[in-house]
Amino acid sequence: MKRISPFVENRRCVGVKRCGYWLMAASILLLAVACDQTDINSAKDVEPVSSYENSELAYEANHPLILSDSKIYRKWDYSGKSSAFKKSDEVTFASPLFGLTTSPNGDIFVADAGFGVVSTTGGTEIMLPGVTDMSPLGQSSMWALEGLSGAPEEDTGQGLYRLSKGQTRLIVDLYDFEAENNPDGGAIDSNPFDVQSLGGQSALVADPGANALLKVSNQGHVKVLAVFPNELVSTENIKNLEECPSESPLCGLPPNIPAQPVPTSVAIGPDGYYYVGELKGFPAPTGASNIWRVSPDASEAVCGSSPDCVKVFDGGFTSIIDLAFDENGILHVAELDELSWFAVEVLGPGAIAGGTINACDLSSLNCSEVATGIPILTAITFGKDGVLWATQNALIPGAAEVIAIE
Repeated sequence: MKRISPFVENRRCVGVKRCGYWLMAASILLLAVACDQTDINSAKDVEPVSSYENSELAYEANHPLILSDSKIYRKWDYSGKSSAFKKSDEVTFASPLFGLTTSPNGDIFVADAGFGVVSTTGGTEIMLPGVTDMSPLGQSSMWALEGLSGAPEEDTGQGLYRLSKGQTRLIVDLYDFEAENNPDGGAIDSNPFDVQSLGGQSALVADPGANALLKVSNQGHVKVLAVFPNELVSTENIKNLEECPSESPLCGLPPNIPAQPVPTSVAIGPDGYYYVGELKGFPAPTGASNIWRVSPDASEAVCGSSPDCVKVFDGGFTSIIDLAFDENGILHVAELDELSWFAVEVLGPGAIAGGTINACDLSSLNCSEVATGIPILTAITFGKDGVLWATQNALIPGAAEVIAIE
């Protein structure tokens, strides 16, 4: 890997309400996405586990952002770490970084949630605190998302925006849509995280809070393309991370509990279909994140039941955080960390294994490892020259970077 310096000089978090959140809760924002208020007793074959339900960890799992100034954040001590965690003395992102994309002229754009949309050349700066992703329409306009910046179920301004010539325009309030429609029938929870342009008329939005793939028109009309199902998953990974048997209440979890899908990523394939990757919620299993193929003609498809939303990969990945196709139609899958989001979000640097990027041939369903050991990988994109770019240390203020994968 070739590391290059972060590009935004002396960037400071903006907005009175959001500065404290983005700088103090950087290492746990994704936990809100991942846990999504999963009910561990919702499956008929799962017995109640009172020791977990009454524990502090249970509260953190359901209300992580309330703990933004708690011991969880303070576990991230970057002093004395390897060079991958070394703070740059030259430039810095506000951070956290959640999205990367490439413009028609080859510029790489970064969704820097502490500030807004910036280019790696420094030539584009659009203030949009809370931004989670963007997708260009041309040289001077793009779609962009503002995600959740509070506790689950809160309305913090989640929405799809149109950015043009430095100006921002709200296209639709996605929290309002979730509150009125609630596609997955669970708790009201919107956290739009990934956007893909379908041109000037519409865009795709992966909302892991809503567990749905949405299509939004430039007039603000929202269509539910697909809803993703819960699955029963193993608790072995989280018990290993908690070094069970130990005093952790998580050691009392049953062998399997239901997890929400948490669809974090969408990419448009060369066949015109939409490919969606799952993070997979609590209990943060390894090897259980699926990739789905959604028809462009889908309408409220129930994935796993409808022919318009079928699994391409039945598990095999851990905590998928982004997807991208290269010029040859090979799907690249970015995993946040090989030991799951729980290692990153809760346990801290001593527990993480690093993220992995895999290249997958959809005709053969064979995948090969492109890079691994990338600390806190949250996004990937291909440059016009075919170079693969990725974030690393993306949740750490002062250490977040954009790197080239060689």
